[in-house]
Amino acid sequence: MKFGEYLSRLAGLLFPPACTLCVRTLPVGWDEPFCSACLNGFLPLPAAHCSRCALPFKAEAGSTHLCGRCTRNTPPFTAVHTVGLYEQNLRRAVHQFKFNHRIGLDRPLARLLLRQLPADSRFDLIVPVPLHPRRLRERSYNQSLLLAREVGRGLNVPVAINLLHRTRDTEPQRQLSASAREKNIRRAFQLQEQLAGERILLIDDVMTTGATVTACSRELLRGGGKEVQAAVVGRAPIL
Repeated sequence: MKFGEYLSRLAGLLFPPACTLCVRTLPVGWDEPFCSACLNGFLPLPAAHCSRCALPFKAEAGSTHLCGRCTRNTPPFTAVHTVGLYEQNLRRAVHQFKFNHRIGLDRPLARLLLRQLPADSRFDLIVPVPLHPRRLRERSYNQSLLLAREVGRGLNVPVAINLLHRTRDTEPQRQLSASAREKNIRRAFQLQEQLAGERILLIDDVMTTGATVTACSRELLRGGGKEVQAAVVGRAPIL
């Protein structure tokens, strides 16, 4: 046995790998990003959901037609990919990641998100939803950027860190109604340079009404992007 392998095994015995969310020790040979108990609390998106914005439908089994909102106003993005419903353990994981400085959750959450992207997906650029500088100073990190970097590594696609800027320090979206969210986020983003027909994957942690993803997508397309798809960890039903 090589010395490096010996050290690796010794480290595994002294410091066995643990679930990033609940910190329970993982079984030997476990290859999932979270333990089985935590994964069981990650609810997948139901088969019945909007084919554009991934809004879950409650009553229709297996239907993937457009929801009423997307029918009335076609979103600028073409698809939304998500790990699952923003409920139970997935909500807990996002909350820990976003508000409690559990930045080590970026890699396991991004790993689950990568699984949701179609195998034939082709992107030229990955763009994280930006934070306003004041909010970034308060939090000290942008959770969407951390996710974007991990997704970029997985896809071998460059991440445009400074392409999209947040120019207004808006109120937290979670405190607002659907109509107030749209008004709150209007003209809050600005492109720093022109695009040239790139296919873009926009990364955010949670999508509820889609106001933020819509505003960012419009700016990216207005600036010369060819197509925008979104990838979010959690998809919440519109309240």
